[in-house]
Amino acid sequence: MIRGGMWTGMAVLVLAILVLAFSGSSLAQEPSMDEINEIASQLSCPTCTGISLADCPTETCAQWRAEIGRLLAEGKGQQEILDYFAARYGDHVLQTPPARGVFLWVWLAPVAAIIGGIAWWGLGLRWRHAGAVEHGTLVQAEAAFERDYVSRVEAELERWEQE
Repeated sequence: MIRGGMWTGMAVLVLAILVLAFSGSSLAQEPSMDEINEIASQLSCPTCTGISLADCPTETCAQWRAEIGRLLAEGKGQQEILDYFAARYGDHVLQTPPARGVFLWVWLAPVAAIIGGIAWWGLGLRWRHAGAVEHGTLVQAEAAFERDYVSRVEAELERWEQE
């Protein structure tokens, strides 16, 4: 007959074997190419202008994609990996510039242009309206002057006819 302490010892041994079997690298899954390319599409190729890391066939980009896979396997998140590459190679490797420093102008310039365009358009309408009012006043003044002139000419003609 097996005693209770022996059962406990066997249970601990089996549990230890299971923990070792399913711990560490055996539970960590290799990241898929879709996961790697999702992050790589947010990074710029360091040698080609205007191409994302996911689309570039160069050896450097292949090494960077392997680095992304390694970081994903370590359990790093997407933003952590993007921050890692930006810290290591500079903000210019990011496809979307960060809203800080010099890159802040990239975000603010379109907004400023839109606001400035709306203001310019509004001022143009206001000036146009003011010009129309002035033009209307001028037309009325010219019409009054013409009526006055015609009435004086008619009065002068009547006086000549009477003489």
